[in-house]
Amino acid sequence: MSDNEEKIDTPSYEALEEALDHMKIAYDIMKQQALDVRKEKEAFDSVAKKLEDVHFASTIKLNVGGQHFTTSLQTLTKDPGSMLHAMFSGRFESKPAEDGSYFIDRDGTHFRYILNYLRTGYLLLPDTKLIRKELLEEAEFYQIRGIVDVLRPSPFLESKILSSEHKQVFVNTWLKERLNRRHSTFVLLYRASRDGWTSSEFHSICDHEGPTVTVVKSGDYVFGGYTEQSWKSKFSCEAYMLHVFFRASGV
Repeated sequence: MSDNEEKIDTPSYEALEEALDHMKIAYDIMKQQALDVRKEKEAFDSVAKKLEDVHFASTIKLNVGGQHFTTSLQTLTKDPGSMLHAMFSGRFESKPAEDGSYFIDRDGTHFRYILNYLRTGYLLLPDTKLIRKELLEEAEFYQIRGIVDVLRPSPFLESKILSSEHKQVFVNTWLKERLNRRHSTFVLLYRASRDGWTSSEFHSICDHEGPTVTVVKSGDYVFGGYTEQSWKSKFSCEAYMLHVFFRASGV
């Protein structure tokens, strides 16, 4: 190298490692700060949503059988197929009472469960048969399909003949209209392998029990039918062929 040539300093390996360490530290700090900012934004958005629900939604006062509730228009119209949606969607003219509340002539004992379901999408209630039965009554009145589906037992749960596919066929064809009526449930009434195969055994259990579904299995074939009429002893001399028999309870 001549004296006139400029001397170029090159960093040592140790200096490069130290610089890389500093860059990594700076990157980690920036990454953590970005995460903190994102968390703060998510928290802010959550609080803003709650504030919107609390302060800026249209407030509705309800008087349900003498019990008073306050909720938002957004909550009452959340289920588009419900009676509450129809009442407060603007399609029908509804006027409040003098105190500003809308009166609904129903027992308000379990109405809070309906409101909480509409608010959150979850049904939380005590595991008490009476409460569940009464709430089903109210949910069917208000036509809250989500609650009805949870509280109403599925038909034919006890059947040893019907597969899941068969049950869907029964529900969607024979029983579609029936199950859309209020209080319609089916309970196992008679099973030949359990209760006996004779005509007298069949009629002692099944006569005068109201609407029924008959399910018969012969080999690989499953068939049956639904009738609104009660069985009587003078009919159906072939009753011993029936394997399972369901009674429809309710109207």
